[in-house]
Amino acid sequence: MLMPSHRCPKCQRLITGRCSHCEQTRDQARPNAASRGYCSARWRRFRAIQLALQPLCGECLRGGVNTPATEVDHIRPVSGPNDITFLSFRHVQSLCHVCHSRKTVTEDSTFVRRR
Repeated sequence: MLMPSHRCPKCQRLITGRCSHCEQTRDQARPNAASRGYCSARWRRFRAIQLALQPLCGECLRGGVNTPATEVDHIRPVSGPNDITFLSFRHVQSLCHVCHSRKTVTEDSTFVRRR
């Protein structure tokens, strides 16, 4: 059953269901992990070394809590595996999953970039 015609809240196109334009744009906006370089052997080695060097979450440590780090986060967004800072220890930090998710939602997500 079709929904009544209404405007898409994102792009203001007239639609009767989900906005195919916004879904295509969303899918194109962020390539998958493999194309962003996070499935390569080089990244896996780099990630393992970073977590061995800094095994505790940097954000939790600043708050006085010792939490094991499970994620390696680029402090500033990178353009991909060819970016010179992609495999640079000076440009990454170890974070726990909760802190990494919080940072991603508040700084790196497409929702934030649209604002």
